[in-house]
Amino acid sequence: MKIRSVGLDRLAGKAKSILAFDCEFWHVGEQFLPREVGGYHLTRSGDSWTRSSPFFVVLPPPPNQLNRVSSKYSTVTPATSLALDILEATEHLAPEHLGQGDSVSVYFADKNVKPHLKPASWLTGFMKLVSQSVVVVKGSVDLSALKAACSRHKITYHAPLGIFDIATHNSEFTKRCKTAKLAGTYACVAHELDSGLKKAFPVGQAHNPVFDAAMTIQIAAWLAEKDMR
Repeated sequence: MKIRSVGLDRLAGKAKSILAFDCEFWHVGEQFLPREVGGYHLTRSGDSWTRSSPFFVVLPPPPNQLNRVSSKYSTVTPATSLALDILEATEHLAPEHLGQGDSVSVYFADKNVKPHLKPASWLTGFMKLVSQSVVVVKGSVDLSALKAACSRHKITYHAPLGIFDIATHNSEFTKRCKTAKLAGTYACVAHELDSGLKKAFPVGQAHNPVFDAAMTIQIAAWLAEKDMR
């Protein structure tokens, strides 16, 4: 898909590659590691951008520890979401009845997840793409989680060419929209966002990494066009 956008041009600067992505996480104590990674890659040619198909990848859990998956932060079917909720409630309210229930196994069996499972080595190619791109994110946790995963798996971490982090505007979002959460901010400013980018980056339910990345890049382009970088 070819896209022309002043906002994308400005947020990229001289770079020819933009990578908008979002993660959901595994937790190891206080450390975050990427579990779901999704978003879009754009490349510049002349005065336009070519948008990739959306990418969505699920990475394996950290070994040798108890891992849990919450339905709220998972790209799963309604049936799996309900099963995860039941397991979570049982663990908190009646753990003696949990039996062999395992939220990770339930999660990995979901039809939205299973086809997208990748080994940790997938990060090698992704980090190369990061190093060639201006990355568009909301907050610092996604890149920190990637760095932690690379360290854990002995994969070289490459810093991006540049970072456009819309969370640096959280105070303005809170003042204007009464929230800095991504979905709330997007709904608040949606009427001002580029209509072409809305078509190029369709959005849906929050906490799906592809949809979150779509909201993030639209907001980033809007900020860049308003010169609020």
